Amino acid sequence: MISLGVKIPAADGSSLATDVLLPDSSPRGLIVIRTPYGRGWHLAEGLEWRSRGIAFICQDVRGRHDSTGSWEPYVHERLDAAALAEWLQDQPWTPECVIASGASYAAGTAWAFAAETNNADRAFRARGIVSKVPTIGSDRVKRDPSGILLLAEHLAWWGEHGDSSSSREGFIPALMRSDSSLLEHLPVQSMIEEVGLTSDSPGWLTPILRAREREPYGSDDLVSADELSELDVAVLHIGGWDDAMIQETLRHFTSVGRGPQSLIVGPWAHDLRPGMVGETSFGRLQVEWMESIFSARPVTINRVFDRGAGDWSSEPYVTGANRVRLEPDPRTAPFNFTHHADEGRNDCVVWTFDMEVECVLSGMPSVELTVHSPEGEADWIVELSVVDPAGVTRSIARGAGVSLQPTMVTIDLDPVLHTVRAGDVLTLRIAGSDFPRLARNLGDGDRYRGTRSTALHQSFSGSLTLPMLGGTAGG
Repeated sequence: MISLGVKIPAADGSSLATDVLLPDSSPRGLIVIRTPYGRGWHLAEGLEWRSRGIAFICQDVRGRHDSTGSWEPYVHERLDAAALAEWLQDQPWTPECVIASGASYAAGTAWAFAAETNNADRAFRARGIVSKVPTIGSDRVKRDPSGILLLAEHLAWWGEHGDSSSSREGFIPALMRSDSSLLEHLPVQSMIEEVGLTSDSPGWLTPILRAREREPYGSDDLVSADELSELDVAVLHIGGWDDAMIQETLRHFTSVGRGPQSLIVGPWAHDLRPGMVGETSFGRLQVEWMESIFSARPVTINRVFDRGAGDWSSEPYVTGANRVRLEPDPRTAPFNFTHHADEGRNDCVVWTFDMEVECVLSGMPSVELTVHSPEGEADWIVELSVVDPAGVTRSIARGAGVSLQPTMVTIDLDPVLHTVRAGDVLTLRIAGSDFPRLARNLGDGDRYRGTRSTALHQSFSGSLTLPMLGGTAGG
């Protein structure tokens, strides 16, 4: 049976448009996807699973496409996941084993569905989650861990998906090609008006207000850290080293309390292209894992790409226990710069460290800086790169911190798995801005409502700490 556009009631009376694809005989499992990007994109996937004897459900989230109600990103997903679970509880065909699946926003809804069903007194529960590049709350995807607004991402996503029931695919990239100064508009808070939308929309304004008020990072997560630790569920975590959500992928991988955890991380960005894992199809590994859950014989799959070695590891990803601290040579290393926010320049300092032996970086590098800026609030942007003997530079991790006064700032960089060869050089770039990725510090006390910018003089000292699986660093 195939039923398209089934109206499933939400708690407040909204109807959630849902495609239901059932096999001809009693299903041996069920896959659930809840997405803001249009359930129609998943019909071919659903038909394939139906042919395998698996039921398949895909639902438009509230306020998107054919679902009614108010579209407020991340606000209603727990309640609406619970409504879908209640509906499934009443269906005579609902199997015991359910997998919640999704990518990006839909991965967030998959975690919400699992949390709503995992400990409930139901005839079924979510026994598996396929979590691809998860965005589990507006904070995690709209703010850097330092608290600064992810400016380019926020404008691009909100301008294309954020304020209507349908999307404007490609609109913001096309607009930015026609207006290269779009992201320079001040004040940042009203930038959205430059693309024809209003700046008082809650979804646009909320992340900005949270950033301006320095609210605790991640406090609007769909699933809390405590709930993650209490989940008993098998999970296939999929991410990319160049994905802005790589920390989230690995945070979930290490946080789920019980159940076998599998991990695939490749040299990909948020779109997960090129979609191959070694010589094995990415999709084939996913299907293999899901079939193992439905057969109650869960397998564990680990495929993590080492960009330094150019090869895949099948060992579980762990943080290197050997933490090595590197300090620059004070005779040659500079320790101050000026961030010219008023001139569009971004002066920086570069520290270099010669690596004398081979080692494997695994985990989150960190930078400790003792900082000073006479203008007050300052941003500290760090980027770690590897330069090989041929002079080829590869950026492998970056991070950001904010200081309000002279203090010690510890900056955690992106997680890495990277073999560094003897003869390579590590470079650490320290700057005062990561614009347009991050909203720049204008030097006037309010980067979101300010209308002018000034130069910021920044000085510091510090060190780089590397997590290693083995070997020692030289330099």
